[in-house]
Amino acid sequence: MKKLLSSLLALCLALSLTLPAASALELDEAKELLKELYVDGVSDEVLALDSLDAILEAIGDPYTFYMTAEQYDAFNQSVNGQVVVGIGATVETAFDNGYRIMSVLPSSPALEAGIQPGDVLVAVDGVELTAETDPRVPIVGEEGTGLTVTVLRNGQRLNFSLVRRSVQIPIVTYALKGGAGYIDCISFGTTTPYQVQEAIQQLDSSAAVWVVDLRSNPGGGSDSTALTSSLFTGGGIMLYFRDGGGNYQYTYTSYDFPALTDKPVIVLLSEHSASGSELFAGDIRSYGAGIALGQRSFGKGTAQLVLEESNCEYMENGEAMKITAYRFFAPDGATNHIVGVLPTLLLSPENTERAAMLLTSPAPNRTAGYLRLDVAEYQFYIRLSDALQEENRAAFTELLEALPPDCGLYQGSSSNRWTQVEPAGLAKANGLAFTSRTLPDTADSEYSWEIDTLTAYGILTGYADGNFHPTDQVSRAQFCTMIASALDLTASASKSGRFSDVPAGSWFEGPVSAMADMGFISGYGDGRFGPGDPVSYQEMVTILNRVAAWVSMDGYDLNRQPLQLQDAVTFKDFADWAQIPARNLNALDSLLDGCAPSDPSTREMAAAMLCRLMVNTNLIWK
Repeated sequence: MKKLLSSLLALCLALSLTLPAASALELDEAKELLKELYVDGVSDEVLALDSLDAILEAIGDPYTFYMTAEQYDAFNQSVNGQVVVGIGATVETAFDNGYRIMSVLPSSPALEAGIQPGDVLVAVDGVELTAETDPRVPIVGEEGTGLTVTVLRNGQRLNFSLVRRSVQIPIVTYALKGGAGYIDCISFGTTTPYQVQEAIQQLDSSAAVWVVDLRSNPGGGSDSTALTSSLFTGGGIMLYFRDGGGNYQYTYTSYDFPALTDKPVIVLLSEHSASGSELFAGDIRSYGAGIALGQRSFGKGTAQLVLEESNCEYMENGEAMKITAYRFFAPDGATNHIVGVLPTLLLSPENTERAAMLLTSPAPNRTAGYLRLDVAEYQFYIRLSDALQEENRAAFTELLEALPPDCGLYQGSSSNRWTQVEPAGLAKANGLAFTSRTLPDTADSEYSWEIDTLTAYGILTGYADGNFHPTDQVSRAQFCTMIASALDLTASASKSGRFSDVPAGSWFEGPVSAMADMGFISGYGDGRFGPGDPVSYQEMVTILNRVAAWVSMDGYDLNRQPLQLQDAVTFKDFADWAQIPARNLNALDSLLDGCAPSDPSTREMAAAMLCRLMVNTNLIWK
């Protein structure tokens, strides 16, 4: 019997860039590894299946898979910046009628042909890809040979003719752009922290702001990510891991390790920013080292053990296996799993980079002609003449629209003073077509700050009449829709139809099913959900407590604590089943004052509690 594992296991935070394959690993050995290490546990029923492929398919985790020696070599190349012969694109493992392209490398055939991140690879040389196809096989070939790849983009099939060639995967490139030290990082490989260190040392004296572009970064190694983050934050805990038993480990850099710069960081995110890049953004958020602009990120908050010959004697001849063994959390305790990282300012892909560059002006000696934006404890400066140039007007307008209510916007004057201005008024004064994200009937609500914050992030929308109707009662379906939107939840197609009164195709089917998939809600026991029924305050508290236990370390740890006598006295007006949830949300500063537990709740109450929970569990960038 071989020794199971060595004491050192490589943790990987990268998206899967290769595919499951038939294994040379013995089946009993693979079962033993999965039973011991998989974070959510593997049932005896699944372990009883007669092949590794069948077991992995039943687990349904795209990040847990076996790699042949060739596939493992390709995975290491994609993360660590080696030279490969192909088209210069990385793909996600999960097959969804194709393989989503996560990044397109600079100076590559794919980039030159017009292939884009987000395209879905569906065929090569006219042969359709399937879940069993390794896309590397038809794409990688002899240098100088041609191929045709077919992708889906916005529902349209597009064909691209390319010629294979050697492509250097440049992990990090950097340059001074205006007032910014601009770092483009496409992976957190072993060389990444050293290249970023070199960038800071060369450019920091000339840069007013750092821009770190992670828009197509699928992740990398946990140590490399932590080291890179600490160059901007200084030393400390960079990442928490929690295994299936609720036990924590953490990755840290020396507490006396100084940050190499005191300039604020602007992190650029997209839906293709995943895993290690989400961890980097979480580190910047946790330590108050800057802000993020762009779109909600991918949402991979699990870490995998990479088992290979050096650390697992079951592995032979260069083979390897990745197993999801941990959920990971940022230093402030927030998960990014499924929910992703919400940027400080939510912007469209088209305007993200231009908006960021508008914020990179150095602090002016005279305020006239400048704007100052106070956000997340930093001050950023905008030269108004630059912002109003034709090529920047759309990005500047969206930047103003994206400001949540806790941001301060100031305009300079000839008297060298700053005067606070409203984004809408500034836009109107400069002829910009400003569209407010706030809803017109929320100004008088006692929870207007919370409602306006959620609308700034696109989490809340109004009725068809354009209003929010804050004092209307909130229904069970509406409350589920708010939470599902906040957490970016999607329903499992295989579990739809679980409630008899949740019709297929209804506006609330997806959110209700997604909430049930997560275990946040349940029906009445007779197969009904009651989508139109009102939600009491203590029911909201109970549901949000389950959310808190999933999204944050604090919520998880609170929920494991038994009810103490003092808690039972403090929350005696709540039903027995709601007392622990009320205690927990009180500790997270997310309860509302003056609310009777059994009273029906309103839409503004639901929005206020959801927003407070997101702020206090650090899902919203403070």
